Amino acid sequence: MPISTPVAMDPSILERLGVRPAGGPQNRERAERAMAARSLMYLFLVGTLMAAVALVSPVSGEISPMRIASMGACSALIALLLFVGYDRLPSWSLSVFLLCGSMLVEWSIYAANDPTSPFLLLYLWVIFYAFYFLNRFQAAMQALFIGVAYGAVLVLSDEPFRGQVVRWLVFTVALVVAGLLVRVMRERINSLVGSLDVVSRTDMLTGLLDEHGFDEILEKELERARRSGNRVGLALARLDGEGTLRRRVGDRRADELLAAIGREIAGTIRLNDEGARIDDELLAVVCPYTDEQGAVVMAERLASLVRERFAGSDSPQTLSFGVASYPKHGAGSDALLHAVHQALDEARTLGGDRAVTFFSAENSIEERLRGSDVSLEVLTAEPHEIEDGIDVVPRA
Repeated sequence: MPISTPVAMDPSILERLGVRPAGGPQNRERAERAMAARSLMYLFLVGTLMAAVALVSPVSGEISPMRIASMGACSALIALLLFVGYDRLPSWSLSVFLLCGSMLVEWSIYAANDPTSPFLLLYLWVIFYAFYFLNRFQAAMQALFIGVAYGAVLVLSDEPFRGQVVRWLVFTVALVVAGLLVRVMRERINSLVGSLDVVSRTDMLTGLLDEHGFDEILEKELERARRSGNRVGLALARLDGEGTLRRRVGDRRADELLAAIGREIAGTIRLNDEGARIDDELLAVVCPYTDEQGAVVMAERLASLVRERFAGSDSPQTLSFGVASYPKHGAGSDALLHAVHQALDEARTLGGDRAVTFFSAENSIEERLRGSDVSLEVLTAEPHEIEDGIDVVPRA
């Protein structure tokens, strides 16, 4: 009987726990989602430990053991789900899990039979997390739910009504202010990160230029070509396959493939060429002083390298390229981008794993005329000067 080989967890257990850094390339969105899932997992783990401590503490007789035990069990279960799902969890699930956490905190306060219970401080964890990791609407909904939940606990208590109102107002205002301070800090961090992105113009995943850097370098090279009369080649690439890459292979494998292809591009193109990742799955190369023929040679070399690199893997990968050049296929960046997108679509329609140069009837006529000795004369005449048919002026 064959012995099955255990499948290693990917990402590894140590990476999910935050003990070891990420073992592979990550885009910013997935890295953020992984951090959010890990942080929430630890919040629920600490909640489980606090429930266990409450059960064995000297004051455990003042609380309901069954309610606290059920709270701890639910916290442990949610922590396990976050550990298993990790960066594959959709963003909305984190908000749902956090809502469950608010309900567990309310249950703990109710189990303690005391609206001033130390378990009340656990709401701070919820509000800090919500205002840091969730968007504004989700964070506001979490704060609203906490206010309603704590109000329900106060109503069920024996405290005088006036005391309940004062306690609820102080608690709610303090909680919201704390959350807003966290939100201001997070938005400040986002602003600083955005400023760094603007300065660096580098894609974190592939090491190539990002979309803004690509736009700048393309405009710069086109302007230089206009002044000097030179040409600029442009190639646009995408991995072949039906649908999106992330849907076919998953986020983690997609990041690994894009990072590997980014390294191939950076190590293959000339020193004066510039590679960029301009969309999630679109890679581009700007080739100054090169026409479409030179860009096709570069594209075919890259396609061959990618084909050979993944030929022996479980999922072979190939690249399709769309190629165009200035000034033949466009006088500006928008026209060139339209041309390479059209050529790339044609390459994928033809089966992929190829480079296709943009073609139009206008370009074809221009090339034919340029390569022949035909000259055209446009004759203008008044209607009364034209009798039968069109007068043809013989070429001198």
